[in-house]
Amino acid sequence: MSTVATAVRIADLAAADRLAEANLALAGLVRPEVDAARVMDQIEHLASRVEGTTHLALRRVISIAEGIGGNVDDYYSPDNHYLDTVLATRRGVPLSLSVLWIEVGRRAGIEMEGVGMPGHFLVYAGGQLVDPFHYGEAIGFDEAAGLVAEALGGKPRADRSWFEPVGPVQIVRRMLLNLERLYVDRAESHHLESVAACLEVLSP
Repeated sequence: MSTVATAVRIADLAAADRLAEANLALAGLVRPEVDAARVMDQIEHLASRVEGTTHLALRRVISIAEGIGGNVDDYYSPDNHYLDTVLATRRGVPLSLSVLWIEVGRRAGIEMEGVGMPGHFLVYAGGQLVDPFHYGEAIGFDEAAGLVAEALGGKPRADRSWFEPVGPVQIVRRMLLNLERLYVDRAESHHLESVAACLEVLSP
């Protein structure tokens, strides 16, 4: 499949709220050997182990039993954004980990929504604001303000509008923008071209 065709497919998957599949299609542009079907099976298996419909039920599986959380040692590796490597290494960035939580949680019957704060990404899991990067800790407004300060510098701050749920197209677009910055910094023009093609298709 050509890059443009894959970009269109990613846009279609985002519009259909199939975040994991969109993420894996993007990973396939960078690493054609990605076994998307195997990763989707892993996500289904994680969901099958969740007992309950609260954020704690999800945390017990993803964060505690599997030990999946933030990559603080190599935060700026592009691999942190792709679900296949997140599941293989048990490490990711706030956005990819949030996508994992959303996809596992929904399959387990938990209401899930993404929260796109500046510099950090969170989820609502069963109505509770949760930080997947910090192993599924439940947090409040003040803690979230601290995360923004940690990411962007300055004093803790937060705007109530930042806590509004964001849609799947916004999530995938943010993922692409993050990767674009990383590939620019790494001067990896071959990967940057693929990301740029996807962004062009997803542009308003």
